[in-house]
Amino acid sequence: MLEPCTESELPANHSFSCARRSTADLSSDAVRPFHSLRAIPAAALLMLAGVAQANTQPVAAELDTITVTATMSPHQTRTAPASVTIVPREELDIRHADNLLDAVRGQPGVTMTGQGTAGRKTITLRGMEGRHVLTMINGRRIAASDDIVGHSDYQYNWTPMSSVERIEIIRGPMSTLYGSEALGGVINVITRRPKDKWEGELNLGGATLANSAGGDQTNAMVYLGGPIGERLTLRVSGQTAYNQSIASESDPGTTGIEGSKLNMGSIGATIDLTANQTLDLDYTGGLERRFFDASTRGAYYENNYDIRRDQGSIVWNGNFEKWNGQLRAYRSEIDITNHRTNGQSPSEPQNMKEGVVDGFASTTLGRHRLTGGGELRREELTHAELVGGEDSARHNALFLQDEIELGHGLTFTVGARYDDHEIFGNEISPRAYLVWEASSDLVIKGGYGHAFKAPTLKQSSPNYRYEGSSYDVLGNPDLRPESLDSFELGADWQVGDVALTGTVFYSKVRDLIASTKISPAGQRSVYQYQNVDRARIMGLEAGSVWDISPSFAWSTSLTLLKTEDLDTGEQLEYRPKLSASSAVDWFGPAGWSARVGLEYTGKQYASSGNLPGYTLWNASVAKDFGKQVTLRIGLDNIGDVNLEDKSPDFQYAERGRTVFANLQMRF
Repeated sequence: MLEPCTESELPANHSFSCARRSTADLSSDAVRPFHSLRAIPAAALLMLAGVAQANTQPVAAELDTITVTATMSPHQTRTAPASVTIVPREELDIRHADNLLDAVRGQPGVTMTGQGTAGRKTITLRGMEGRHVLTMINGRRIAASDDIVGHSDYQYNWTPMSSVERIEIIRGPMSTLYGSEALGGVINVITRRPKDKWEGELNLGGATLANSAGGDQTNAMVYLGGPIGERLTLRVSGQTAYNQSIASESDPGTTGIEGSKLNMGSIGATIDLTANQTLDLDYTGGLERRFFDASTRGAYYENNYDIRRDQGSIVWNGNFEKWNGQLRAYRSEIDITNHRTNGQSPSEPQNMKEGVVDGFASTTLGRHRLTGGGELRREELTHAELVGGEDSARHNALFLQDEIELGHGLTFTVGARYDDHEIFGNEISPRAYLVWEASSDLVIKGGYGHAFKAPTLKQSSPNYRYEGSSYDVLGNPDLRPESLDSFELGADWQVGDVALTGTVFYSKVRDLIASTKISPAGQRSVYQYQNVDRARIMGLEAGSVWDISPSFAWSTSLTLLKTEDLDTGEQLEYRPKLSASSAVDWFGPAGWSARVGLEYTGKQYASSGNLPGYTLWNASVAKDFGKQVTLRIGLDNIGDVNLEDKSPDFQYAERGRTVFANLQMRF
């Protein structure tokens, strides 16, 4: 039987693991890139073979993991009214992840989309691009800069990875609770909370390409947290990282994978106001430089981007006998400037700010768990192409959710959110989800959700006019929000040391925004943002975890996608039809452990030519020197797969064969 975690065990707006492995977190053990072999259904065959053998092994069940992102109230992930994956702290250490993208790749429903510049990638969730995935830190949204700044991926370095306790991935529409951008889903980064005693951690890492010049990496991360007196706890974290650029093989004068220098830190404090009220104060800030070599009309130059990120917040949490709630205010800012050598004109500087005041309250009335709240948000954009140099928009929202215990293992969650936007008007986002605990081994669940994405200030502002060398682009205040309606049905089955999940989903996307030519033939080209595209996305997500013995564990995930542009009949570009990951972990004597894994990215449609699939293999071995020190060494991309060799049409790049080492010290 599963031992439930109780709500009283949770601090407000926080989550924690009640056990070593979650049955809904089927791929939390599964992989960074791992290379060579042409195979793939390798991963699918591994999973099926594992299941066939696993059914003969009677073993004890493990506890589940808690999530709060799915409903703003604590749930075990397997019974939460959503498709949930958890990436715990231990997995981040094994992956030696130094940014959010590396932390979540290979999870169910997660693939990568290229940005067409210096190897940059963004996260795609259930076939929806990064601009349709809402990223949050402790439930606080961060600026979706990749939809404002062309060819960027700046939203994945907002907090030091040393401060991260876990990452919750909710697949599917979540605008009912979180508003704009949550079409493909939500990625919520949960940071560490200090314990009763001071504790700290220092991570030092380095990597280099095994077979070519360039690509050296260094990374240092620190975390420190603990109590000061009886009512105050303090937490501090920091990260500094350097990634050397890697030249393109097709044109060594340009860069295949850009370089970067990153320095960031965070500081936070929690004050116990009373026995059931706390006040959290947090600040995160960072400076990053991206650099790569490029060429224009035969002229080579160095391109440098300086990126400054800041977010500060104040949060009140209350946990009373009959209700609990939260009220918070926070402000985020990202500032981007560009510098180019060899007389090349830089792109215009851009600055984005978001100020938010939001809150919610929850209470239980009989069989009903009611949660209601609201949001006041203002976004500002400073850009030279806006008339007057800046523009802003106001967002207001109210939402209500009811989790109803129907009896006989059935729980029905229904909710809706009303968003009012200063420019485009209003949007209502309903959601309904049914969970059935058929037995202690089997959970069946499914539902419907609506989500939307508000037009960006560039797209919707009547004051935006970009003047290119041969064309103009205009904003359009009459734009409608992009929207998605989605249905899903899934099952979670666990017996002994075996856990399986599977989910099918169907999504229809409307009013996708694109620039459309509006000028007459023979005149200077003028484009305007308009709602033009419709699409359909269907898919299957599956996963398995098998604790083969006390010394071995095996995890696998699989994602199938079928996409269609309903206006052209073609597939959507750069969405792998099949992606999979699999990993085998060994836990040996005397503190030894190891992992071997793979990540497969299947064939992708592109208008310039279809892209072949590829497999990445990785391996690592670790040694614990007591409880305080762990050394891990390994190889990423063992097969030295180079995407340029496979097709010139790939919009991103993968690092070649890489040797890495990481030293983790706890105190």
